[in-house]
Amino acid sequence: MANGHANIPHGFKLHRHPFGWIAQLLRESMAQRVIDSSAQQEFSIYEYTPRSLRDARREFLIPVSQINEQTILSLIMDIPHQCELAVNSRVYSFGQVYHIPMIDFGYKGGSPAESDQLMEFCRYWNMAFYVYSSGRSYHGYGNRLLDPMNWIKFMGSLLLLNQPSGYKLIDERWVGHRILGGYSSLRWSKNTSHYKKFPTFCGSISPDRVDISPSGEQHFLPPKSFIR
Repeated sequence: MANGHANIPHGFKLHRHPFGWIAQLLRESMAQRVIDSSAQQEFSIYEYTPRSLRDARREFLIPVSQINEQTILSLIMDIPHQCELAVNSRVYSFGQVYHIPMIDFGYKGGSPAESDQLMEFCRYWNMAFYVYSSGRSYHGYGNRLLDPMNWIKFMGSLLLLNQPSGYKLIDERWVGHRILGGYSSLRWSKNTSHYKKFPTFCGSISPDRVDISPSGEQHFLPPKSFIR
């Protein structure tokens, strides 16, 4: 396992990595008794195969109480060759499963730009999202957990954001893969040449505002008041 911060991978910025938000969301969910003190978060190690139905990945659990900087650095440093680390949406607590709402945007040329649609989506779900530039597109993480039935509805509603004219705000193949898999999943590492960078915080989406920096050059952490 990695020791301390001496071997931090090039381009990895812990203070702007989605780890910080997910750890905060889970702590707040625990404090609000949505999940219990023994809750576990699911992660996976996977091999990316372009344009394939195959989803080769190994899932594993980590207690929410152990999700900290050292744990994430160790996981990233120990990824097998040609594999990547992802956080899965599933959280296990009280013998039940909850899901972290996740979005994989399909827009490749810049930041998600359909402000009215995204704000309406947030109002519909009474939710806000932190957005991270992944290099090829953008990832979003919601600010409250969903039960399995509402997770399915959430995933279906993502597809309604895409326009019939062909504009793809949401990555439809990602939605299909994740519904087949029974959970959402977004990459946290950069261990292969397929990906350009570690996911990096670049803004937020709320019911009344879309605030995303296309260049990903924002240097602030998401505010705690985002949690509702």
